[in-house]
Amino acid sequence: MNNSYKIFVDTGCDIDPELIKGEYVTVIPGSYTVGSTLTKYDGLDDGGNLTKFYDRQRNGDVTQTIAITKEVFENTFSRLVRHGIGVIYIALSSRLSNQYYSAQEVKMEMEAKYGTLPLYIVDSRSATGGIGILAEIAIANKMSGYPISTNVETLNSIAGTVKSWFYVNDLDYLRRNGKTSASKSFIGTLLGVKPVLEITPQGELHQIGKKLGAKKACEMLQDLYVENKKTAQNCPVYITHSDDYQSALTLKNMVLEVSPRTIVKIKTLSPVVGAHTGPGVITIHHLPEY
Repeated sequence: MNNSYKIFVDTGCDIDPELIKGEYVTVIPGSYTVGSTLTKYDGLDDGGNLTKFYDRQRNGDVTQTIAITKEVFENTFSRLVRHGIGVIYIALSSRLSNQYYSAQEVKMEMEAKYGTLPLYIVDSRSATGGIGILAEIAIANKMSGYPISTNVETLNSIAGTVKSWFYVNDLDYLRRNGKTSASKSFIGTLLGVKPVLEITPQGELHQIGKKLGAKKACEMLQDLYVENKKTAQNCPVYITHSDDYQSALTLKNMVLEVSPRTIVKIKTLSPVVGAHTGPGVITIHHLPEY
């Protein structure tokens, strides 16, 4: 049984930073711009930079992201797989980013040169803490002795079943990226409502409701969680926020009211995701029993 492989995610993922620091998972760095300033992000918040990022959004600075290039993927993968060390890359949903397809192209090009390689690209069909859950499962499977192929089979079988719901403060950020209509964006901003969305099993964004104010929106997220609360054993619930820790903590306490033994992890939303959603976002992710 060959257990020599590494697990990678991109910066569309939010995951417990201790797993990054402990080298259980490796984040392929991504880049974002605030105004004309380019910054690289490695999955860790160094010195409160994420708070500064969302403050600048509030002040009207334009934020954009730069996709991981094929060259970066090739450099990352080739130094391992050409020496027999396997790679699992759990990518941001292919419906939200082209990075999954770029990595697949790199895999095909490398195998055309070197033959079959222990390189597996998994479409998470998810984002932020949803990918974090899949990565935690991959880590646990590896530590339990799963060979890489079995681990990948498990990940592919549950990708798309992670439940992910969130609300946004301003639909205009999603409108700019073609995720919602201009009329819905205008109405949401005008009335001050919190649009509530889900990530579908296909990995797309779908609006499922709207609530007036953060408290009502958190209550809707709690209700959605309660309807599906039989969380897979030993899987955490992830809550992420774009610089609204108090609302994230409120939602955590709501989850613990109905599931007191559940491990709930709060993480600041990756700027690579937050560039497209704006400040004031709250997300919740969990994996039902499978």
